[in-house]
Amino acid sequence: MRLTHRETQVLQHLANGLSSREVAQKLGISYYTVKQHRVRIKQRLGATTFAHAIMIARDEHIIEGDEWTS
Repeated sequence: MRLTHRETQVLQHLANGLSSREVAQKLGISYYTVKQHRVRIKQRLGATTFAHAIMIARDEHIIEGDEWTS
């Protein structure tokens, strides 16, 4: 379930609410590269949706933040 450094960066930005296009611009990569990272992140984490991938990553402390905490 290990993500690369770049995948972790992409995931953190997306979890923080940035769009794929915004992440691409922020990291200096193409929109299509971000889309490919999204696919790989889901696969590596065994997630069915990208929202599920974010939940798994937060539970496993791969990324920071927990919007579900009251």
